[in-house]
Amino acid sequence: MMEQLEKTASIGIVLPKLFPFPQDRPEQMMTGLLTILEDPFFTAVEVSYIASRETRELAKKYMQYSGVEILFNGGDAFRQLNINLSSLDPAVRSKSVQQCQMLIEQCYEMDAKVMHIVTGKFEGEESKRQSIEAFIDSAMQLCKYAKERAGAYELCISLELGDRYMDRKYLLGPTHEAVHAAAIVRSEHNNFGLLLDQSHLPIMGEDPHKSLWLAKEYLTHIHIGNSYIKDREAPYFGDKHLPFGVKDSEVGVGELTSFLSTLRDIQFFTSPKPTRKPVITFEVDCLENEPPALVIANIKRTFFEAWANA
Repeated sequence: MMEQLEKTASIGIVLPKLFPFPQDRPEQMMTGLLTILEDPFFTAVEVSYIASRETRELAKKYMQYSGVEILFNGGDAFRQLNINLSSLDPAVRSKSVQQCQMLIEQCYEMDAKVMHIVTGKFEGEESKRQSIEAFIDSAMQLCKYAKERAGAYELCISLELGDRYMDRKYLLGPTHEAVHAAAIVRSEHNNFGLLLDQSHLPIMGEDPHKSLWLAKEYLTHIHIGNSYIKDREAPYFGDKHLPFGVKDSEVGVGELTSFLSTLRDIQFFTSPKPTRKPVITFEVDCLENEPPALVIANIKRTFFEAWANA
């Protein structure tokens, strides 16, 4: 039986997923951020790249005032800035590392404790080993930079795993390969870990229970969400972060209950983390332009039932 939620974990949301915004309209981001900060259910928030310094400063002020735990979502930033840390083109990879260093600076500006990153695309078996080696080298550079820039705390760099063959086609990829890469980075830099996203595991063809046990020594935080893989023709096929309860989708109350139980079994909630408390972040998007408030209500109902049953 799970302990009282407030004692056990911080619950967050991936802001740019539910409240996407163009960089020239940062006020849209602030509206979304305030919606989350005004809701005491959320005790953590994942922000992403914000080009405007003024907006970053205002966001930080509001987040500090709200007392939430802050994390940085690299996935969205990487897509906007065309960052590829596993590229075999030295110029592309060098530029990508530099842009990540700029994002690390933003993390420290906003007091984010974790910055998660992703690899580039999987380019085929023949270049896989070289690409993974390139990514490991990039990750080590970022961990070193984060240490050098550290002040009151040290930023943790965390690799988010994604599917290699079905939708996003990331290099990493399968949990066992990501764990192997993480072990190499961690052997030199203790500020590195892994982020598992529940919604990615069905697309990756993995058993969530096994993946969590494989990655348990490296988990910095967890993403919760839903995905759909039954019909490739469906507009929401793949890694679209649907709300819960969509017909024939992969994650509902039962799957979330089992996932939370496994998190407890692997001692996710009691082992040290870069954040004050272990963080579970919902990465959920609207399905058909329904109001975000409806999606937030969907998240809460699903989560409360699963938490009570776990």
